[in-house]
Amino acid sequence: MKQQITIFLGCLLLLAGCGGQKNEVQTETGTAKGPQRAEELTIGIYDDAGNVSTWGGGSYSPWVLDAVCERLTGPNPYGSTPQMVLAEYVKPLSEDFTLWEIKLKPGITWHDGTPLTSEDVKFTIDYNREGPSNNRYSHHTSSVPRLPGEGITIIDELTLRVTGAFPLPYFDREPCAELPIVQKAQWETIKDPRQFTGKSIGTGPYKLVDYRVGEYYRLEANQDYHLGAPLVKKLNLVVIRDFSTMFTALRSGEIDAAARNLPPEMVEEWSQLSTITIVKTPYLWGACVNLDTTKLPFGDLGVREALSYAFDREELLRIVALGHGISGTAGYPHPKAFHANPNNSTPYDREKAAQLFTEMGYVDRDGDGFRETPAGEPIDWRILVDASAPLYVRAAEIIREHLAAIQLKAHVEALESAAYNEVVNVTGNYNMTVMEFVPHGLADDDMMMVLQYGEQKTDAVPYPERDQALIDWTQAVTPEERIAASHRLQTLINKHPKRIMLWYPDGFFAYNHTKYDNYSVIMGENDIFHKYSFLPNEVRKGFVLENTP
Repeated sequence: MKQQITIFLGCLLLLAGCGGQKNEVQTETGTAKGPQRAEELTIGIYDDAGNVSTWGGGSYSPWVLDAVCERLTGPNPYGSTPQMVLAEYVKPLSEDFTLWEIKLKPGITWHDGTPLTSEDVKFTIDYNREGPSNNRYSHHTSSVPRLPGEGITIIDELTLRVTGAFPLPYFDREPCAELPIVQKAQWETIKDPRQFTGKSIGTGPYKLVDYRVGEYYRLEANQDYHLGAPLVKKLNLVVIRDFSTMFTALRSGEIDAAARNLPPEMVEEWSQLSTITIVKTPYLWGACVNLDTTKLPFGDLGVREALSYAFDREELLRIVALGHGISGTAGYPHPKAFHANPNNSTPYDREKAAQLFTEMGYVDRDGDGFRETPAGEPIDWRILVDASAPLYVRAAEIIREHLAAIQLKAHVEALESAAYNEVVNVTGNYNMTVMEFVPHGLADDDMMMVLQYGEQKTDAVPYPERDQALIDWTQAVTPEERIAASHRLQTLINKHPKRIMLWYPDGFFAYNHTKYDNYSVIMGENDIFHKYSFLPNEVRKGFVLENTP
């Protein structure tokens, strides 16, 4: 498969003329007319799922993990009130929301036939909190929320109680709808889970039968799945990182669906293809300018505020995203997140930005048309971008123009993906970067706190108002108090942002409806690729949006 994928770019021009009857973009999947079941599907994913464990990476393909290793509630922590998945109930036992009880559904078994028990849940929490290696989910046990080991009590084989270190008004959402439960028997003897090369044993609708990290995953239906046998018996997931190659493969029929957002400039063209259906979905991703606030001048609160005024989000939405989405003037977090403050705003005001920089001493001293620092040093800020993301490269060029409009010099450097990741995530040698912001950071109230704790430790300039707001958040008891505290914190984050939101794109996802036409949309899953799209329609209620099967 990998060798076949590499020839697709050479076929692009030949395929460009293929078309047919116009197929309008759908805003729902309830109008399906093609096959409702399938023996086998091949789906392109643009990032691998690691070793299909919570320690294996694959942060952009979490649905693959969820198809194998499930959560207590679901479908995720981002949308409406979570529904029960592995749990029969998750309920608070104390008025201050520090004590919760979990009862598992009886009769659920692991893929090896052994029963799921409360010991597995306790082990999952303990192993994530105190285990040999942190992961993308660890903070839901060790930081926000904090679940102390002595606060977990097993009542019986299906029941346990959890006491938080501080109030947990959304415990049924986070971590219960976020943290995958793993089998104690499989993981308790594994000392380095990141090096695990076996096959994860889960409770989900699919069993992992084969994989090669970075290349492919093969899943087979779990016919004994507790919510009902899957409608598709085999899923072949192929890792295709380049977006052009991905969609060429779909257009040629090499894959049956592409689990990647269709670029906005391709939506109109692809709506003409007779075998392709495009579904528009709620999409909790975003594009932002990320500032290196660990160093000056970008750690300076005044500079952060001035830069936020400098960027014309409406222009970026119109030119780069072709108007498909929401302007970044809605601020952080994503305006559709359950905890978003409806009053969040980060307006564009070029004159205000220029004024603030002048007041801070950034002026043109040598008459070359560009400002110098207060110390008189020349400015040429480095804007990094991943060269494999053409939308962000274009956005970075526009950002450079926005800076030039207020006499600030900058240049864009587009790096190959590995080099870009090294600079941004390892060495930290950059000034600002245009990048994507994932749902975990944009729509997860707990993750918002984790990000702020990180900034608190590394910001070059203290932000005492924000620090007090963090304390207020942890002390909030009821759901209403927690939301109010979250809204106050968001106001401060948007006043002096580290991540300046540019736009929130719409989701457009394409698939070949002649192969399978029973996908569904879930708020927070962002696309149509999740385990519920392959489950019987009658068990989807409560998980998928109302206008889907």
